Amino acid sequence: MKKIGLLSLVISLLCGNFLMAQGYKSFPLNNNKGNGDGTVYFLPKTELVIRFKVEKVTRTQGIYSQSAYLLGIDNSALKNDISYRVLSADICERIAPNEDKKYLINASDKFTIERTSAGTLKSVIAKGNNSNSIVGKDENGQNGRKHIKYEKENIQNNVNTSLAVIPTYEQKLLQRGLLTKYPQMTAEKTVAEIKRLREKQIELLSGGWEGTYMNTTVDYMYKQLDEIINSYVSLFTGIEESTIEEYVFVITPEKPIILEEDLIVPVCKFSQTAGLLDLNEKGEGIKINARLHSYVTTDQNSKTATGKYISEQTKKKLDKEGAGVYYIQPQNVKVTLQGVDMQNTSKIVKLMQYGNINYTTDHNSNVLFDENTGELLRMW
Repeated sequence: MKKIGLLSLVISLLCGNFLMAQGYKSFPLNNNKGNGDGTVYFLPKTELVIRFKVEKVTRTQGIYSQSAYLLGIDNSALKNDISYRVLSADICERIAPNEDKKYLINASDKFTIERTSAGTLKSVIAKGNNSNSIVGKDENGQNGRKHIKYEKENIQNNVNTSLAVIPTYEQKLLQRGLLTKYPQMTAEKTVAEIKRLREKQIELLSGGWEGTYMNTTVDYMYKQLDEIINSYVSLFTGIEESTIEEYVFVITPEKPIILEEDLIVPVCKFSQTAGLLDLNEKGEGIKINARLHSYVTTDQNSKTATGKYISEQTKKKLDKEGAGVYYIQPQNVKVTLQGVDMQNTSKIVKLMQYGNINYTTDHNSNVLFDENTGELLRMW
């Protein structure tokens, strides 16, 4: 009887090992251990990509700005300056690997393991199944960084960036035939020329010009004179041109200890004379912060975590025998940008690091994850 019992036990263990060999197992790894045999994957965390659009206004002094009173103008640009204004902000998420949450998965040759470009788990699929028919390929996965990252892109809308050199604008007007007798003209002569052209406009509208003209022709000629007059006037008022600049900042918020307290994460700082600046850049500015508000209370979070609570004994068993896969169920968090007037820009996002680590005990099911959020989509 003892031999039969022992034989049954051996067969049972062999069958168990054989069945296990047909599936997959995940083991936690720390930074001190080697990768071993298998595929290494990270649990995901969410980076917030904040994209700002800023208007840059360049004001260039006119060569006759000191004589603007001759035209009755009191708002002329008396010096060259640049100012900035935040137009809009957009918040979106992208997945990055959590370097502190690293795992090794061993799988039999009956399974195919796929990871995202960020190193997070994409799918564990039995060969013969096709996950691409369920979820499209990742177009947004990128390796992330722990700290705030700053990028700046200038989008110029065909504006001459050399306007700060005073003669440039006047020379361009001269080349286009919108100025005459430049640079011999004085401020007084320029005022006289503006008056003469305005009189021509009046003559045109009153029919004082010889010949017969269609209404469309008269309108065209009037607008041409108007353009020339405005060119002369700009020599007194100066010119103002705007471009749109785009700034991109990336932050990785950490989960607060007390969820009822909103987390404040500095993003960048804004200066009316320098635009948006990285927090480490020199220069004063208004700090722009991201306020993160969790919709889960600390008590609710504790109850959720208790459902998958891992005792020390269970943890040792999992470390030795392996779980199916480890994953995180994200939490919804409201992100609001504060600091400058952007119509209180806010968005509800899914943050992986606000969720709790879970694991599956099944070693043979197909598993599919969302490539953009990192959450578990399906097991079958």
